[in-house]
Amino acid sequence: MPQPQTLPDTPVMRQYQELKALYPEAILFFRLGDFYEMFAEDARDASPLLGLVLTSRQGAPMCGVPAHNSQHYIAKLLKAGRKVAVAEQMEEPGLGKKLVRRSVTRLITPGTVIEDELLEPSSANFLAAIELDVVGWGAACLDVSTSEFWATQALNDRDCRKLIDLLARLGPAEVVASPAAAARLKLKEILPAKACLTPWEIAPAPTRKDWAQNPVWANHPLALKAAQLAAQYVQKTQFHLTDVLSPLYRESGSEMQLDETAIRTLELVESADGEKKRSLWGLLDSCQTPMGSRKLKSWLLHPSTDVAEIALRQNSVEELLANPEARTGLARLLREIADLPRVSSRLSTRQASPRNLGALRHSLSQLPAMEARLSQILFTSGLAVLAAKLKDLAARLAPCRETLARALADHPPARLSDGQLIREGYHEELDELRSLKTDSHGHLSRLEASERQATGIGSLKAGYNSIFGYYFEVTKAHQDKIPARYTRKQTLTNAERYITPELKELENKILGAEDKILRLEARLFEALRGEVLKYHDQILAFAQLLAELDVFQSLAQSAAIHDFVKPQVDLSHDLDISEGRHPVLCALLASGTFVPNSLRLDGRDPQIMILTGPNMSGKSTFLRQNALIALLAQIGSFVPAKSAKIGLVDKILTRIGAQDALTQGASTFMVEMTETSHILRTATSRSLLILDEVGRGTSTFDGISIAWAVIEHLHAAYKSDAEGPRGPKVLFATHYFELTELGREREGIVNANVEAKEWTGAEGRSELVFLHKISPGPADRSYGIQVAALAGLPASLLTRAREILTFLENESAAGRLTGAQTPGRAPELPLFTGHPVLEALRLINPENMTPLEALSALSELKKRI
Repeated sequence: MPQPQTLPDTPVMRQYQELKALYPEAILFFRLGDFYEMFAEDARDASPLLGLVLTSRQGAPMCGVPAHNSQHYIAKLLKAGRKVAVAEQMEEPGLGKKLVRRSVTRLITPGTVIEDELLEPSSANFLAAIELDVVGWGAACLDVSTSEFWATQALNDRDCRKLIDLLARLGPAEVVASPAAAARLKLKEILPAKACLTPWEIAPAPTRKDWAQNPVWANHPLALKAAQLAAQYVQKTQFHLTDVLSPLYRESGSEMQLDETAIRTLELVESADGEKKRSLWGLLDSCQTPMGSRKLKSWLLHPSTDVAEIALRQNSVEELLANPEARTGLARLLREIADLPRVSSRLSTRQASPRNLGALRHSLSQLPAMEARLSQILFTSGLAVLAAKLKDLAARLAPCRETLARALADHPPARLSDGQLIREGYHEELDELRSLKTDSHGHLSRLEASERQATGIGSLKAGYNSIFGYYFEVTKAHQDKIPARYTRKQTLTNAERYITPELKELENKILGAEDKILRLEARLFEALRGEVLKYHDQILAFAQLLAELDVFQSLAQSAAIHDFVKPQVDLSHDLDISEGRHPVLCALLASGTFVPNSLRLDGRDPQIMILTGPNMSGKSTFLRQNALIALLAQIGSFVPAKSAKIGLVDKILTRIGAQDALTQGASTFMVEMTETSHILRTATSRSLLILDEVGRGTSTFDGISIAWAVIEHLHAAYKSDAEGPRGPKVLFATHYFELTELGREREGIVNANVEAKEWTGAEGRSELVFLHKISPGPADRSYGIQVAALAGLPASLLTRAREILTFLENESAAGRLTGAQTPGRAPELPLFTGHPVLEALRLINPENMTPLEALSALSELKKRI
């Protein structure tokens, strides 16, 4: 590890070190002329992240970026989970100044960004704050860019698993917690690499009066503490933010619980390679607005368990699906809508540009057309509620829309300093100043004509001199006509030049018009910003309504494209899916090539399906697709199936795939067992469990024993009355054919297999074809060697594998390797090759041994047994 670098002892470097000491956790962008420079360890850390060449100054490492393009580099650092402190020059350099005063004007952290260029449009940018106590935890979630702010808490969550799952669903850009809480939760290990962990301690402070008046916080003190932590962190680190934060309390009881494993293995918002486009979110996202995309993602990560809410959403999707013209028109209008929550947030934090106001004006101008579009359709239930809300919001936002239409120019500038922000005719003084600026000669000519008439001097003329300014010039022949209000300014050979109060006033107006215009436009812009903020709540309500409309049209579009059907969602325990398909895989494959499959579970009979079949045959696809269909149904979407009845699912718990967690000291098998333990402890009779190859990470005996016991536990642990469910619905894929005995003998457990066919090809080689069809009953064999052949293993190796397999099958048939499994007692499991006595016996050649040698060898083998 490189040692800290000593910087040169110069005034500039001393100033740098003073500022760096104030923000040791951040990379300091130190303004030097047209560049932001980084020095010492900051330069070492930033150069590889930014792709910069590391240079040096007087032996100290340094690198820099152009000030005009700094946002691009800041964005890279934020994505890497770093913070950036921006030190600006607070005065202009000039002659005689040995050192320009500098100060940090902004501390940019991953969780407090509001600039468009630093944000991902379709994803929320959450700051999470965590408070731990002996009785539980509290968590607050804040997106400064949209003003979304809520808090929740949980008691008696000893291992904080619910908190970990919450963080997995949020995917926060930054997590704020005390050092003790971060250590206890092992946040460094469990958070994604791109998330920034900020240890933060705050001094006890009184609860804000407006928060204290909300009675909900009295019953949720940990949630309140977390909300205070988030608010104080934002206010202390973001000097540009005003106090506009007000949290809500959120209960988690009305949503399906998804843990980190389910989110990852079901590829809800990103695929295994980290891409959105091959995820469920990527498939469904035809949203026309960023806020719609964010809403859809939130629904996918927080499916509803409110049957009435689900039905309302389904009806909305159904109505738009049945009205393609309305759907297309709505999408066209939504394309014209800006990201209103982020625009409104920038207005609240004084970071808005003139174009932000222009975007808001344009968005609000779509309200009448959108209201008319929805009113043309006689909605039955789903969209009728939203249409009524839209009509009400249109009326309440009309004054704001009209004010912006009257005040803003057609094409507002990118920056306030560029001018031409306010529309002509909106403000009389501004119009006069603009007229002076653009038509100064005309104003002077009119005053000249007025003075000629007033004085009777026909030869009087107005002029301008860079030294004396504006003047009236009168020849000496008309000296006797000069009024007393004229003041001599300059004497020429044949004329005199004068100034009048009116001309002086005009001069001041003309010469100061540019500066006055900019100052007046800035005041008018600030007044407009304040006027718009009066409608802050209505704008956010409008944005939320449009986001929901956008999600509905997107889900309807997906249903139309991919032939989804409306599922029945009720309070039963049924999972009855006819000809279901994996939504993403089916869309990626050529049309007609995906093989649909059906499933029926009801939590009692059948409660558990044991699925066997070869590798690569589609077992995992079948497991995942049924989980995704249940999840889609509960966000209010249509589903990829011929028909589907979904009894409400409270949790989807998965154990799929093999991975280790070496940084946490966990092997692949340990991770598998930890996930299985979590499932067994948290599953309820309404849960859907997806278990793939439980027990494969250890020896055969151990693996089968564990898998067998897991199924027995799930089958027996939740017994209820004769009419209710026996336990959670379970899809259990395995290569342990011994487990199929459970399906033969136990009520509520069924066997199924994925069909495969083997035949001899043209060259006499055995070929395997996967039919991907789920059929009743267990598979007859695993086809592992055939799959190995498809993978390209050497032919000699495969030949040897077949010889060993034949031997083992013969030994098993003769009863020398395995005993029969008996339901109801511990199974007598097979003893496979690998025992040292068996290996030694194979090496013995009796034909070359004397009787004495044979007896001796037999005695030795007996001892080893």
